[in-house]
Amino acid sequence: MQQLSPHDDRTPTPGGGSALWLIGFWTLSRIVMLFLWQALCSFVRNDVNYYAMSVSGLPVPVLTDLTGVLIEYPTPLVWLIQVLEWPSAGSVDLYVLLFAVLVATADGVCCAMLHTFESARAAWVWAACGALLGPLLWFRLDIVPALCVLGALHQMSRRPALAGALLALGAGFKLWPALLVLPMLGRSRTARRRGVGFVLTGMVLVLLSVATSGLGRTVSPLTWQSERGLQIESVWATPLMLARALGATGVDVQFSDFKAYEVFAASVGGWRIAASAAMIILVALSVALSAVLALREQEQAPISPGTPPGHEWAVRLAVLAIICGWIVANKTLSPQYMTWLFGPLALVASGLGTPDRAGAARRLVAAGLTATALTQLVYPLTYSGIISALDPNIGSTMMLVLRNLCVVALAVLAWVEAFVAALGLKRSAASPLSPRDEPRSALPTQS
Repeated sequence: MQQLSPHDDRTPTPGGGSALWLIGFWTLSRIVMLFLWQALCSFVRNDVNYYAMSVSGLPVPVLTDLTGVLIEYPTPLVWLIQVLEWPSAGSVDLYVLLFAVLVATADGVCCAMLHTFESARAAWVWAACGALLGPLLWFRLDIVPALCVLGALHQMSRRPALAGALLALGAGFKLWPALLVLPMLGRSRTARRRGVGFVLTGMVLVLLSVATSGLGRTVSPLTWQSERGLQIESVWATPLMLARALGATGVDVQFSDFKAYEVFAASVGGWRIAASAAMIILVALSVALSAVLALREQEQAPISPGTPPGHEWAVRLAVLAIICGWIVANKTLSPQYMTWLFGPLALVASGLGTPDRAGAARRLVAAGLTATALTQLVYPLTYSGIISALDPNIGSTMMLVLRNLCVVALAVLAWVEAFVAALGLKRSAASPLSPRDEPRSALPTQS
């Protein structure tokens, strides 16, 4: 009979669980999500209705001129949206059904692959994240860049060029993954291959977009985002939303031209400036953390089978920290943004099986799951009380405040853990090669 190591998380314990228990949990939780959608929040499909109507009559991805079509989204994402136009035959309802089925399938396949190729703990956290976010998961596109980031993290040492390409693809879909390439860069051959994969794939996507839709349409998502106002769910809108719920005058909530509920008040301009400053600080911190990781990129040998080496573990924490920072610093915060955390949280959960990483993993996963659960309580379950023009509900607003405080706490915790892990790595030698990249004969031998 095969002996299990102390760190093997495939044993039937609460932390890992057997495959059958995982399948049962995933299936039951998704059935509950389906009933929840039908009973309480069928309106979350409205975004997919918008996608279907926007690409009606445009069934050919890549080759279609997308000038004026879904200008708030990068063209590669619109190409993906176009894929379902032909099989839906112009039916919005069929388009929505196909969309939801594909996302649910991707969710299930990803959970199974995490269990097979990463760890049972990672699969359990992924399944739990989806259950806590609720049916919104099936009706937004954010799972696509999230899967790209997850794939990049999983492949960063195994297939570095592919990891870089996946990050570029994710950035082509939703922009924000572009910042995540920073902690994956370095002086080793492996790191350089990640950088080359990112640059080449990004160049191909940009050239295709410019060639088919023009430069103006290619950069339109950047213009769109820069012109947006203060979304009511963002961290920076929290003081205004709380003041509004407590009866303050001069604070209004309206559905803006940017297809989102935004807060309008005399002080909004100041809060937008604060958000912009926070974004600059985020970029500076990301560069600093990435520099530390690059200088210490030498630990390549796994601590034990199935356990990522120290540098890879630190990169996972860095990616989680940067994503959390992006969510907090942004002047917009849509509930589906929490999907971005699923992959990094799942991979961090693998650290629960390693004593010196278990504490950080436990804290981060707990905070991430709590923030995700509170997000579903905010949207869609109590959202009507927040956006009410005449009588904003104090209970719903306090739920929003609590969620945002939890997201901020998660971001702070993630940044602390990322810097601790990065600074805890041994400083690499002057050689640009990591031990994995060096010739086998150059490695030290046991005497």
